[in-house]
This record gives sequence, C-alpha cells and structure tokens, in this order.
Amino acid sequence: MKRQRTTNSDSGRRQWRPSIPVAAMAAIASGWLSVATAHDVANGTLAAAIRASGQPCDRVIEKESKGASVWRVRCNSGYFEVTMKGNTATSVVAVD
Repeated sequence: MKRQRTTNSDSGRRQWRPSIPVAAMAAIASGWLSVATAHDVANGTLAAAIRASGQPCDRVIEKESKGASVWRVRCNSGYFEVTMKGNTATSVVAVD
C-alpha cells in the first residue's frame, strides 16, 4: 500500500499514513468483494464446468439462478443444471 509521510503537529514526529487514492481503491475493492455473491458466476465459468463434466458447451446462451449455488444453464448444446459446491466438486446434470 502506498504511503505518504506526514508530520504529527502534536509531537512533531513523522507518521506514515495511506494516501487517499490508495485508501479509496482499497475500500472500493473490499466493498466489491463483500457484495459479490454466489449469483455472480460468469458464463465462462459455467461453460467450463459443463465441459469438465464431459458434456459439450461452447458458450452459455442464458442462465437462471435456482439458489445460492445452483444454476439452470442453456448452452448451445442443450440445458444443464450446474451445482457448485464451494471450492470442492461441481455437479452437472443434463436436463431435457
């Protein structure tokens, strides 16, 4: 974190404080991270999960959240239900 040198007028000693632009960027970044939810999964991530399960999916055409970690996904090759279980396994089921 970039810091600027300032003088404390009470003691005359120098202090290191973060510069305002750097502090603002950190606040924005941490706010963004706290707002991001499981609903914010990118289409590319869903397509990659479907391909990793052995199903064809070049691109996601549309997606619908069915809960905190479940999506109904329409790919160019069909419909899938994708369940992401944290950092562990992802379940993909073809849906007619």
